[in-house]
Amino acid sequence: MKPFCVALTGGIGVGKSTTAKMFEVKGAQVVNVDQVGHSILGAGRKEYRQIVDLFGETVLNPEKDIDRSALGRIVFESPNKLIELEEITHPAINRELRKVMIQTMAKIVILDMAILVEKPLAQLSGVPLYRKVIVVKCSTDIRIQRLLARGMTREEIMSRIESQASDEERDNVADLKIDNSSSLNNLQQSVDRAWEAVVSWAEQVI
Repeated sequence: MKPFCVALTGGIGVGKSTTAKMFEVKGAQVVNVDQVGHSILGAGRKEYRQIVDLFGETVLNPEKDIDRSALGRIVFESPNKLIELEEITHPAINRELRKVMIQTMAKIVILDMAILVEKPLAQLSGVPLYRKVIVVKCSTDIRIQRLLARGMTREEIMSRIESQASDEERDNVADLKIDNSSSLNNLQQSVDRAWEAVVSWAEQVI
């Protein structure tokens, strides 16, 4: 039986990972798409060799693992290099996500993914693996406060926010929105309501 898959997305600092953990407690299998992306960079994978061939050994740390910070700096400064990197990584990520969907025994899978509007992730042949989209939101001021507390500079924060999809772009693809502008208790209540909707969606399909 195929699982019912929902994409959970939102901009940096909205509390998407916290929200994902609450869905996991509810019984969903949560797949962190960023972590899947990290896993394909491991030595021994063809993507590792392709990236080293493309960028050179300057992207390797002393242990010969890919230094994601070094790689990130390169692609941040060169949009063309970012495109080349994504041509290697995105198909691999999509294949790994497809494996998860085939192998899982869970009835509901939540894809925790920062990038949804911006790039064709969690798709195969242009068809999304997910059936619904939940967007986590909060005000920009609160996002900035949270990210400053993590040790980011205001300049870094604004650069990251501006590089991501806008709230309006996410709203346009949202089937359901969760506001995380206040307390954890309020977020939990919102997740409780959202979970009821997800279960209802799944029951209509399964």
